[in-house]
Amino acid sequence: MGACWAGCGACWAELAGPPPPKPSREKRWVWHGGLPMCSDDLAAGGLPSYVGMVKRDEVQLGSLTLQIETWPDYRIGSSVWPSGVLLAHALATGAAGLPAVCDLRVAELGAGPGLPGLVCGLLGALSVTLTDRTELVPLLDRNVELNGLSGACGAQALDWSWAHRSPLAAAGSSAVGPLDLLLAADVVYFEEQEPLLDAITALMAPGRTMLALAYRERTPMDRHYLNERILPRLDASRVDYEAPGHGSCEIYVGRLR
Repeated sequence: MGACWAGCGACWAELAGPPPPKPSREKRWVWHGGLPMCSDDLAAGGLPSYVGMVKRDEVQLGSLTLQIETWPDYRIGSSVWPSGVLLAHALATGAAGLPAVCDLRVAELGAGPGLPGLVCGLLGALSVTLTDRTELVPLLDRNVELNGLSGACGAQALDWSWAHRSPLAAAGSSAVGPLDLLLAADVVYFEEQEPLLDAITALMAPGRTMLALAYRERTPMDRHYLNERILPRLDASRVDYEAPGHGSCEIYVGRLR
């Protein structure tokens, strides 16, 4: 059965119980993975009471094996998207141009199921904070549990527009110190350009925090936003990364200017 773009859940009513709440008035259409997707990710967050189909897959990345749960009918962010897989693969295999993550303090923006961040946990990162909207935190918690990473990884809700007031940003100016590495994959949307920039600048310490941003072009507007708004703020290099069976993406690695 294909994904229900309307988000009403009626097609799963007999299989997955009662339908979800009435759709939000703040729905919008965005292009993701080459397809038009209906998203209410801008609506007020909340813990999910209905997620539709639940999938669990074993993901092999280099020598690492992960168990990843996804909710493909719930939100755009509750599935694993191509650049996330490629960034996770690049980290897992020690691709040239990407940092070694052992003993680093890491966070992931718009983590969804959390694949790249979980890889960092398995590779010995000192700590990994997986962030997304409130309603996706239970999915992140589930994947942390499935991979036995409760000691290294944790999930936090993060509204990009208010990232400067988040516990993660506050930790940067405390004795804990700033992040060493910020991960982001499949997060570049022209509809959300200012919130994304707000989050990047709030969580990165200039000259200290490194950003690894994985990007695959969806629309010319997204490309323009990346080239004109994000990259000029960074002293970054581009890694063109490809993995058999997963396609390719661009990974930008660098620090704030």
